[in-house]
Amino acid sequence: MAEPSTSPTLLNLARDGNGEAWTRLVQIYGPLVYRWSRGLGLQPSDASDAMQDTMTSVSKDLSRYDPGVGSGKFRGWLWTITRRRIADLQRRQDGAELLGSRAERLVDESLQQPPTDADSDEVGVLHRAVLTFRPRYDSNTWRAFWMTVIDGRNCEDVAKDLGLTRWAVYKARSRILNRLRQDLDGFF
Repeated sequence: MAEPSTSPTLLNLARDGNGEAWTRLVQIYGPLVYRWSRGLGLQPSDASDAMQDTMTSVSKDLSRYDPGVGSGKFRGWLWTITRRRIADLQRRQDGAELLGSRAERLVDESLQQPPTDADSDEVGVLHRAVLTFRPRYDSNTWRAFWMTVIDGRNCEDVAKDLGLTRWAVYKARSRILNRLRQDLDGFF
């Protein structure tokens, strides 16, 4: 898939109804919502329900997300929606002791932060985001990026291994890193 030189962010594409962008958004952030839900004591099936309910709400409300409000971070906005969907799930269960005692706090929305830290959330999001890019690039471009950024190898050695010029390796790495920065700008 050809990359435009200047691309709108992943959120803007998803807001505009781009199916590929929405799929990537769910692939990247769905597991984070699931992790938060499990961290609050939900059973796997209930965490899956909470994730699905949250992503449905995100799809409906994404046009109203404003990074200029509050902290402006998508993670915080997503946490607010997740917390509310878990509280809704708890209410639907007619007070059953399904969610565990730690989740009781969610009904009154007093839990202001996710049950995980931002740094570990960011690592997971970045990992999933990187993996969603794989199908968009040819094999050599992807390998040059992976070997230099993920494996930490120098560009000259990677160029020799792949039979590319040093500049082709730099370009491949830069292209994918720039796209990641654009798509994930403002998420953390």
